[in-house]
Amino acid sequence: MKGWNNIISLITYSKTGLFGFLIIILGFLCSIFAYWIISDKSLNANEQISELALSPMATKALCLQIPLSNEQKPTSIKDRFFGKAASYRYIPIKEWQEEGKNIEYINIRGNSLSIEKAAFGDQANYVTSKFFLFGTDRYGRDLFSRLILGLRVSLFVGLFSVIISLIIGIIVGLAAGYFGGWLDHVLLFIINTLWSIPTILLVFAVVLAFGRGITIIFIAVGLTLWIEVARLVRGQTISIKESSFITAGKLLAFSHTRILFRHILPNIVNPIVVLAAANFAIAILIEAGLSYLGFGVQPPVPSLGNILNENYAYALSGQWFIAIVPALFIMVLVLSFNFVSYSVRDWASSKQID
Repeated sequence: MKGWNNIISLITYSKTGLFGFLIIILGFLCSIFAYWIISDKSLNANEQISELALSPMATKALCLQIPLSNEQKPTSIKDRFFGKAASYRYIPIKEWQEEGKNIEYINIRGNSLSIEKAAFGDQANYVTSKFFLFGTDRYGRDLFSRLILGLRVSLFVGLFSVIISLIIGIIVGLAAGYFGGWLDHVLLFIINTLWSIPTILLVFAVVLAFGRGITIIFIAVGLTLWIEVARLVRGQTISIKESSFITAGKLLAFSHTRILFRHILPNIVNPIVVLAAANFAIAILIEAGLSYLGFGVQPPVPSLGNILNENYAYALSGQWFIAIVPALFIMVLVLSFNFVSYSVRDWASSKQID
């Protein structure tokens, strides 16, 4: 019960921290259940309707839906989380009517055309209504659907990168700070050498060495963020390892592993959590920057970075919204994690004072 009280106290400690927590939770829920809330259910939300390219916000369109295959596969559980190959080709129209064996329609350019009913196979509905909440990009893809899937990429790159950095950083920092001696000198030399290299250059080096792709991005960002974690954990370990309860543990012949992970680590969790939240924001920025430059997640897989790259030129041509909205997504995510980081830091400080 005390643990739950501490968690509630932490979350509600400050209004900005609460705002950050809520945005992060909402972001993860939208990421996990993306295909429940987006309109484009195709793989990577890559359904292109060129006639509707650069449509404004809240665009509604009536479309003929023509099956791409005579055999429509049922939607599986996997499809509900990751989408599936496009099943239909869509033709935007103004109006339509049945004429014998044909469907007569007027397309959005005002041309009168017809298509045989046989092209629709056995389906009962020839026409469907499409709604584009944030409009469409230059390829006629639903921008809202692409942004939600891009949000998924950013959050999960951040999550796995932070997990990798914590595992490496905590182990290295504990070993260096606790054992000291030559091990500390060697590890500290490695830490300081890597710390002197700009983070983005380290990420570039890993990406160029092992190739591009979302898995490589996880590893590349994680392998750069561990340095700060190791420096923090080492310093905290050095300051706490001479405490009386650690000395008592040594006298009782506790193993080094037990002392490190059951006595030292729990006492330095708060600063680690603060740094992890800040590193999450940094990971999101790094991934967005890499994708923007073309070194990160590769199209057609959407990420906030490559969506921004595809649309930034429209900021000065009247279509400012599609250029601004991915940048706003990145900004709100980074602010939310920073708010959480500051809130955890202030909450931990207040607990120490109490």
